[in-house]
Amino acid sequence: MSGTVAEFMQKPVKKYACGKKAQEAKKTLVKAFTASEKGKKGEETALFKKILDTVMKTEKGRETMTALSGLGYSFAFETGPWGGFCDPNNKKIVINASSSFPDMLQAAVHEGTHAVQRSLKKENSPEYWNMNAASMLRCRRAVEADAVAHEMAFAYECKDIIPEVYQNAEKTKTSVFKAYAGEMEKSGDGKKAIRASFAAWYECDDFRRSYDCAHVSDISRFCMGGKWNKMSGLLSEEYPAEDVVKMCRYKGESYITSDFLNKGLAFSISVEDKKYLTDALLGYAAAVGEKPDTSLSAMRERTADGKLLPEKKTVKAAIVTKTKQAGR
Repeated sequence: MSGTVAEFMQKPVKKYACGKKAQEAKKTLVKAFTASEKGKKGEETALFKKILDTVMKTEKGRETMTALSGLGYSFAFETGPWGGFCDPNNKKIVINASSSFPDMLQAAVHEGTHAVQRSLKKENSPEYWNMNAASMLRCRRAVEADAVAHEMAFAYECKDIIPEVYQNAEKTKTSVFKAYAGEMEKSGDGKKAIRASFAAWYECDDFRRSYDCAHVSDISRFCMGGKWNKMSGLLSEEYPAEDVVKMCRYKGESYITSDFLNKGLAFSISVEDKKYLTDALLGYAAAVGEKPDTSLSAMRERTADGKLLPEKKTVKAAIVTKTKQAGR
């Protein structure tokens, strides 16, 4: 060893994420786990520990689980038509018990990211059912794209550590994974890579169709419930892109812009969905005696297969254009 002992001691000590803080986080998360049945407690707890141990072999996994451990969530296994879900209102995260082990690992990071997002949501901000339709669509798409992007970051880090996860993401979430991996191999910049994966989410037909179907169904359900129960105030509050951006972070900082969320595919709606929801919103407003939510009019229209249609000029824009043409 070169140098004196004094010189060596003065050098900064490298701090490993897998140290004491991460181990304390694991203990906290295990304590918060609830088995589906008493008879399965030992078996399911062992599986949950194995998930945590494996996830936390990566930097992204340790980062997500450590942040999650301070949010007071409980954990459980259930079986359903999903990989997992995060219920922020009841502070509960569920992983599908019938999933493959790689899918369970990815679900842990994905759903854990949703819990972290919720902790970053602006205080006293509206719940989804209180947001106007455009705000809800913009926000829910963004938090899903962010969770997938963090999931892809985790999968990429698994390449040499847990190769089956890397291969699983490469196979099942090809476009968003390739966007992340491609940028990392090009620049080695994690922030650029997670931003690329986030943007790729909006280009993916499967994600767009699946989540648009769910979101449109929810808005319709809120309209129907509010209509029949005479509940005023639903679907009325703006939740600006500036606040959504603060929920999507990389290493503690926002990595996307409000401008991205306010244009293009990120702020678009199919012609069919727009008509369907506009009718639903009008029916709800008439039933409770309020002005209808017209926020969807600001969204760019697109076809069902994701092709953006030409922007419609407003009356003001048309007048400006004609004035300029006349002056030539």
